[in-house]
Amino acid sequence: MNITFYSNVTTEEALFKNIPDLKAHNVKVIKLSDREHLLNDAENTELLFLDAMGKADRELIDHMTRLKLIHSEGVGYQGVDVEYATEKGIIVCNNKGVNDTAVAEDALLLMLSCLKQIITGHQSVYDGRQIEVKKASFGVIRELSQCTVGLIGFGDIARATAKFCNALGARVIYTNRTRYQELEEEYDVAYCSMDELLKQSDFVSLHVAVTEDTREMVDSGFLSKMRDDAFLINTSRGDLVNNVALLNALLNNEIAGAGLDVISPEPVERDNILLDERVRDKLILTPHIAGITNLTVKRIYRNIWENITRYIDGQPLRNRVN
Repeated sequence: MNITFYSNVTTEEALFKNIPDLKAHNVKVIKLSDREHLLNDAENTELLFLDAMGKADRELIDHMTRLKLIHSEGVGYQGVDVEYATEKGIIVCNNKGVNDTAVAEDALLLMLSCLKQIITGHQSVYDGRQIEVKKASFGVIRELSQCTVGLIGFGDIARATAKFCNALGARVIYTNRTRYQELEEEYDVAYCSMDELLKQSDFVSLHVAVTEDTREMVDSGFLSKMRDDAFLINTSRGDLVNNVALLNALLNNEIAGAGLDVISPEPVERDNILLDERVRDKLILTPHIAGITNLTVKRIYRNIWENITRYIDGQPLRNRVN
């Protein structure tokens, strides 16, 4: 089989270490930044494995005339023209559920880091201001058990986040296009409208895919409905947030801060508007690493190999989205 990995994270070394049987196939690994290489040297690709931040548009699909499968390495597949792939008879799959625990851990990390002001506290110790900051923090820092966590979306990652937050005594509410009434008791969550969630929550945590409806959903109107002591948490996609609106909300003290594993556009460059020194102390940032733990990567490659063998054997593929 002609198999191509179009990815910023996968390497040949990692592939063959985790899936030794791939050596029996014609495998190419091409970086997202090298689209011309992809178009020129991978036109015979039959199975395309795509970085969750990658793009498989009409041009690419038309160019790969032997293409039978587009498979996201991760959960997201917003860069795939699913409608056109379906029209061309190409199967599209993702890795649903592969990183739910890992990303939920990062969401919890960001929440606790915001509450405990972990970055400014860390720096204060190095600056010799430990006692000064300790005195200023006396009786001020909240515990998660005092907080309401609002989840926007209620898929695998949101559900895992709800479990972690419940374990620490937080109240958890959610909003979603579809209400999962049958799951509310199991996950100890309450359903409410978007406006009510924004009004009540100490933390607003994003857990939705990027669509035309959700792109830049976190705009000035959204942020104005949040409490001024609330934090925005985003472990989903940077495209959900309007960067200018978030910067202005932070500068104007409309919200207390934000914990972000993702920022748009990616790669995040030093001139990104959110890396403004004026809001440095109000942001907790991780470099889009929430979903790439060692266990997650092992699951990713296991699932990829399973679907490769299923395709070769003519069996139904797992996590098909079209």
